[in-house]
Amino acid sequence: MYSSTEKEGTRRRQQVDSIVEGVGINRVTENFEAGRDLIDDAVKVTDEQACKMARWLVEHDGIFIGSSSAVNCVAAVVAAMALPKGSRVVTVLCDSGTRHLSKLWKKIGEMGLEDEPKPDNLFTLLAIEQPKDIIT
Repeated sequence: MYSSTEKEGTRRRQQVDSIVEGVGINRVTENFEAGRDLIDDAVKVTDEQACKMARWLVEHDGIFIGSSSAVNCVAAVVAAMALPKGSRVVTVLCDSGTRHLSKLWKKIGEMGLEDEPKPDNLFTLLAIEQPKDIIT
């Protein structure tokens, strides 16, 4: 997953084809290495899921986020589904949507999400398997 030849500070500008910058890179940063033993698992989030989550949050909760926060929120939903009932999940909304207008929010606009029927269920929107004991 990681290449030791691409140490921190040597990454090409457009290394991956993701709308979310700085994630999914094939190198280990010093910050990541310092906390590696604290990580139990990882959640893969698609650009489409991140875009749909950002749109959902702005429409339903009035929270205008950037791409990293959108990924965090999708991953928090996925992680929550694997935890016992009554568990708490905390995530960080680490970026505002204001610095993501030309990339994330432009992509959201190009996806035509405003023209699609809006599901009332976040699990359906994100194509995440919904637990059977969740009432929507």
